[in-house]
Amino acid sequence: MKHLLKLTVGIMIVAGHFAAQAQFGAPGGLPQGFHHALLDVLADGPSFYGKAQIQLSNGPGKDPSILSCKIAISSGNMRLEVDSFGAGLNLSPTEVARIKQMHLISILRPDKNRTYMVFPALTSFLELAYCNSTGTNAAPALKISKNPLGKESVGDQACDKSQWKVTESSGEYHDITVWTSMNVSNLPIQIKVGAPPVWVIFQNLHLEAPASSLFEVPAGYIKYEGIQENILRDAEKRQITNSP
Repeated sequence: MKHLLKLTVGIMIVAGHFAAQAQFGAPGGLPQGFHHALLDVLADGPSFYGKAQIQLSNGPGKDPSILSCKIAISSGNMRLEVDSFGAGLNLSPTEVARIKQMHLISILRPDKNRTYMVFPALTSFLELAYCNSTGTNAAPALKISKNPLGKESVGDQACDKSQWKVTESSGEYHDITVWTSMNVSNLPIQIKVGAPPVWVIFQNLHLEAPASSLFEVPAGYIKYEGIQENILRDAEKRQITNSP
């Protein structure tokens, strides 16, 4: 059971946030609200897919935690798939290996007021409301204030730098710095969210619409009604973890 609990903690670390239903402050985890903040910046821009490196501060004098993700944006929806872990995660190699085995995919569908957390290793998913409103109507509009901060290069890309103050319908507030490329269809190529900061650096972007199937839960996946109890029960049945 200890290993199953570690597996659950691993899921929570990578998942980052489960709307307002749970909050986990595990080192190396994405902070609550991060997925929303990222989509708030990207939703009204062009469709694209590619890679993103996410760097999370672990405090002064400590290496940041680094996650590598696949990202896809289309029609205001987002898919974020963690595919590798770099330096700075406060986890043992065994725990990192277990998290990799879980292979989490987050699908945000504000057009349906739904967030899906998909676990291919369990052929299962969690379904949550995207915002506080009920039903499956599209999420209410955001309030966004943008303050230009001048021009600044990111690598060899000339960018417009701006400060965004975003307030969601729930009242949740995000303070975001955005570097928008002046050469790549006005696409943000670097984003800093909150404090302590979470940095998002985009790489190998393809400015074309991703396949629509990427934003749907695969057919045949089991919908979980609970988090810990059901995941633990299913992991035990499938023997995802091994006893020492």
